[in-house]
Amino acid sequence: MKIKKSVLVDALKVLGKVMSQTSSEAVQRSVRFLGGGGSVAAMATDGVELVALRLGAESEGAVNFAVEYKVLRELIRSTRGSVVEVNGGRFEWPEAEVVPDDAVAVELPKDFGRLLALAAPVVDRREVRQALQGINLSRDGVTATNGKELLNLPCPLKIPEDVTLPFPLALLTAGPDEPGMLNIWRRQNERLFRIEIGRFLWQGKALPGNFPDWKQVIPADESLDYQIELRDPEQIITFLKTVPDHEPFHGIELNVTPEGVTVIPVDTPTMRLEVSAELTGVRPRAVLALNKHILLRMLQQGYTKFRAHSDGRIPVIAEGGSGRYLAMPIHIFPKHQPQKETTQMEEIKRITSSEAATEAAPEPVNPMDDLNHAVDELRGKLKTLFEESVQLARKVKEAALAQKQKEREFIQARRAIERIKLAI
Repeated sequence: MKIKKSVLVDALKVLGKVMSQTSSEAVQRSVRFLGGGGSVAAMATDGVELVALRLGAESEGAVNFAVEYKVLRELIRSTRGSVVEVNGGRFEWPEAEVVPDDAVAVELPKDFGRLLALAAPVVDRREVRQALQGINLSRDGVTATNGKELLNLPCPLKIPEDVTLPFPLALLTAGPDEPGMLNIWRRQNERLFRIEIGRFLWQGKALPGNFPDWKQVIPADESLDYQIELRDPEQIITFLKTVPDHEPFHGIELNVTPEGVTVIPVDTPTMRLEVSAELTGVRPRAVLALNKHILLRMLQQGYTKFRAHSDGRIPVIAEGGSGRYLAMPIHIFPKHQPQKETTQMEEIKRITSSEAATEAAPEPVNPMDDLNHAVDELRGKLKTLFEESVQLARKVKEAALAQKQKEREFIQARRAIERIKLAI
């Protein structure tokens, strides 16, 4: 089979996202070519998902063979011309699941791939909850969340029930921009899906578990009493890229001023940026503070209108992009400022008994107000400690997963060495 080198290079970029090159199974580290008559399907699998691309290639008769991924990469590097001749061997390849007649068929719009690309940065692939490791599709559109932020992109999908796709790394790499078709069906206790867009095909298992009921998180319109519309987002994006990271919150304040908004990093207050903005509604009583990386993603996707509550206790809704972007504001407690010592001695004044009698007595402190203030401070401190404990637990789980991955790699390497010894 002869194929253009550039076509093969682009195909391997997509197929390499799904295969497992360290697997002991030859199928999972190889590319299968199937077809003929000038059109060949190149496919790869990791044992769960399957990705295929329709390519133009010249061949004498039917094509049905497989080549290891690393062999194809070496073939491309060693070939000087613009055409590569590919030959391989046959071995048992698992047959793809056939779409049953009773499968649900859903038409996908032309910009479906673009919507998944917008939702992908919100997904946390290391999230413990498996349902949050993918992107949810429902009648309300495309939705992604990592527990700290949520993005909902309206998309007309006539789907009877929502389904959560695994992270679409191969689809994002292929970047199809054509209308497509989504098929969903059940096999025992599993739900399978098949997405076909142009020459791209992706088939696999939907993620198990229930996706969060994210519509309950969206605040009512009447609870958002003011809006900030930023005029020059590019200037803010450039500024945020220069702000150093500061664990754990990466806080950025949006201080409303008569001239617009002052952008101030919480942990580096000497850095600040004055930008023009329009304020609608009441003047906020609390400063709006957001995570730097979340704010940066919002602005990069065109979200320049921020609707929030003046007390800063409920999620912020960002609008202006392709959908609705929600994030929880950071509640920042005022840092204690010690009183400065006076450098000059105050003039000593003799207070007479008559002057002391005329001095105004201090107003008595309301015990209930003092108690409420102390409770609010304690609640804020507990919330901060809880968030830090959650992050610490997540890091512990990540370390455990990394250790298990190393153990699996060690076992695979040991088995490979044993097979080599047996072959010798």
